[in-house]
Amino acid sequence: MVAPPEVALFIRTYSRYGGVEHFCYRFHEYLRAHGVPVRVLCGEMAPDVPGAKAPALRQHGDGPQTDPDAAPLAVDIRVLGLWRPGRFMKNLGLHRAATRALRELPSTTISVSFGNMAGCHIHRSGGPHRDFMHNSLAAQRSPLRRFTKALSRLLNPNNLLMAVLDRKIYNHPATRRVIAISQNVRAAVARQFPHSPATVVVIPNGVDTRRFNIRRFTDLRGESRRIVGLREQHRAIGFCSSNFELKGLDRLIAALAHLPEEYVLVVAGGRRSRKYADYAKSLGVEKRVVFLGKVAAADMPRFYAGLDVLCHPSFYDTFGNVVAEAQAMGVPTVTTRATGACDLIDDGRTGRVLDQPEPWALANAIFDLRDVKAGTDFGCVEDDEQVFARYLEVIEAVRAELAADTSG
Repeated sequence: MVAPPEVALFIRTYSRYGGVEHFCYRFHEYLRAHGVPVRVLCGEMAPDVPGAKAPALRQHGDGPQTDPDAAPLAVDIRVLGLWRPGRFMKNLGLHRAATRALRELPSTTISVSFGNMAGCHIHRSGGPHRDFMHNSLAAQRSPLRRFTKALSRLLNPNNLLMAVLDRKIYNHPATRRVIAISQNVRAAVARQFPHSPATVVVIPNGVDTRRFNIRRFTDLRGESRRIVGLREQHRAIGFCSSNFELKGLDRLIAALAHLPEEYVLVVAGGRRSRKYADYAKSLGVEKRVVFLGKVAAADMPRFYAGLDVLCHPSFYDTFGNVVAEAQAMGVPTVTTRATGACDLIDDGRTGRVLDQPEPWALANAIFDLRDVKAGTDFGCVEDDEQVFARYLEVIEAVRAELAADTSG
C-alpha cells in the first residue's frame, strides 16, 4: 500500500470565514480525516478557528520565530507572519516568507497555494489579477468614474505587485498544476499566460450539502419568511454580497421597479446600504426592499430558505459561492456569464444566465422563473467531499510526476 503524500497548504489567512479561507480550512480538515500528513503555512491565524488563541503577528524586521514549526493552535500549523501596514506590505512580506518556507520543506512534500505565493507545485486559481482589474470596471456606470477607477488602480503599488506575482506563479517551473475554479478562470489563464508550463484543471467549488440541501430549505422556510416579514403572496428575490457595486445591486433594484408588486428584494451583506436605500426610494420601491445587514455564515441556509429566486447580477466573479449554495438549496438563480458558477445552471430549468445585468433583462429573467418551484432538487452541485477527492487526485498525480522525474 502506497503511503499518502505529505502536503503543505499555503494561505494568507487561516480562517473558517471567507471564500478561499473557508475552502482551505475545510480541505485541511478533509486531509487530516483521511490520514494525509498535512501542514498549513499561513500569514496569520484568525481567532475564529476552534481552540485558537489569536497569535501575535510579526512585523517587518522582526526576527524569526524561535521554533517555526511550533504553532500556538495545532502542531501542523505554522504562522509565517505578515508585514504591515497595508495590503502591499502584507502581500510582499508573505511572498518572501512563503518562498523561504518552501525551500525548507522536504523534497517529497507537495505544496498547494491558495493565494499569491509562487513556487508551489499546485496553484488554486481564482483568476489572474489583471483579469479582475479590467473586467470589474464594467460595474461603473459613469465613463468618468470608470476612468478614475482605472487610473487609481494603475497607480496602486499593490496591484502592480499582484501582476508581478501572477507572472511568477503561472510561469514558475515548479508549478505543475493550476486548479481553475471555473471555465471563466481557465479561459483567463490561457489568454494571459499561454506559455505557462502548468497543466490547467477545472474543478468548480463544492458545497457543504450537510448544511445546504432541500430538506433544510423545507424545514427553515416558514421561520425564515416570518423573520423577514414576508407574506404568502410575496415572491422573495434574494441578493447576498459584501460588494454591492461589483455584484450589481443597483441594477437589481432598478429591475424591481419593472416587476409586479408582490416581488420583494431581500438584501444580505454589505456595509454601505444607505445610498442603495436612497436609490430604491428614488424609484418608488423602497417599501419592497429589505436590508438585513451582514448575515452570519451559520444563518445562510435560513436566508436561502426564505427565497423564491436568488439574483447574483455580478459584473465579475470568478466563481460565486452564493450561486452554488442557492442551487443546492433548490432556489432558482439568475446570474451572468461573468460569474464562474453560471456553468452550474441549466438555463431555463434551474435558473437563467444573462450576458449583461441590465434592469430589463434581470426583470424578465426573474419573471420567467415564476413557475420554477423553490425547494426543487436540481442535482447540479457537487458536495465538498467529491471536490476534495478530486483535489487529492491532482496531488497524487503531481507526486507521481515528481517521483518519475527523480527516478529518471
